[in-house]
Amino acid sequence: MSASNEPPRVVKKILASGRGQLPAFEKDDKAIVDYEVFVPKVEPGPNQPMPESLDDYRSVDSTRKAFPHGFGQPLELVIGKQFNWTMFETCVRTMLVNEIAQFDMQMRDASPFPLTVARLRDAANPCKEKKHVHRCAAMGTAATGYEELDEYIQNPTPVRVIINLKNYISANDYTAERWQLNNEQRLECVGSYREEGNRLFKEKQYDAAKEKYREALTILDTLILNEKPGDPEWIELDQKNLPLYLNLSQCYLNLGNYYEAIGATEEALKRDPTNEKGLFRKAKGLIAVWDLDTAEECLQTLRSEHPSSEAVVAKELELLAAKRVEKLASDKNVYKAMFGKK
Repeated sequence: MSASNEPPRVVKKILASGRGQLPAFEKDDKAIVDYEVFVPKVEPGPNQPMPESLDDYRSVDSTRKAFPHGFGQPLELVIGKQFNWTMFETCVRTMLVNEIAQFDMQMRDASPFPLTVARLRDAANPCKEKKHVHRCAAMGTAATGYEELDEYIQNPTPVRVIINLKNYISANDYTAERWQLNNEQRLECVGSYREEGNRLFKEKQYDAAKEKYREALTILDTLILNEKPGDPEWIELDQKNLPLYLNLSQCYLNLGNYYEAIGATEEALKRDPTNEKGLFRKAKGLIAVWDLDTAEECLQTLRSEHPSSEAVVAKELELLAAKRVEKLASDKNVYKAMFGKK
């Protein structure tokens, strides 16, 4: 049979007209859509048209269905960001804002849909648990963990997709999410988050400042994964963690989160083992949690590596000595209570 006798890959039917001009659909623009995916109850034969009535279909996925049966909210489709279901994006690009249209799609163009929407459902999971996606020899392909999607993977058919283009937003009219940014833009964000954290810290908004420093650290972690450990680029990026961990440790100290403060200083000291601020803040955290011996070791290292800190170290050692006396008295009272006469 000649190719000219084959049915078209996609057949569009407008169900409700849209408004205005066709959007430009340029890279990084956003299309806000609701959609629903239907599969025919009886698969049409070769080169046969799809059934007309929706009564002859069953719904297998929708943005309007709550998890675990759908995404539960409109999809923000970022144009040109390699959405895995490419024919879906191609269909959206034909639509006006507020238009509702149905697209009958051949099996080869519908095949990416179950794994694509499974990832959307995973993102909508309120428990945010990472599902194990496995390969089953009997199925011969990946399972999603969602019954209706796995059934489609085992028995693929053409699909009908009804799409409503609810809104269209130019890339210039919204702030890009982190995953949309290139590495250079992400690195700029690290500096911006650090500056914002510093501003919030000066205003004594320690909890908010802490979150900004953590955001910056998360971005750096992502960037570092792209580099080979030990290479100059990796070292340069890793060193940007140092001031962030130091700032984060001071936030935690001010908030009374002493174990978190100790952890942040340890990350800083991994990168600069004799860092003055790192040693001092670690000692402060250790004193607060009564790890007095380790705190004294930190202070003695600080005194040795940074002689100019002598006055500060002496003051902290006085505090540490007072803590030892307090702890000794407390221990004696405990022993008396345990072994004293009733």
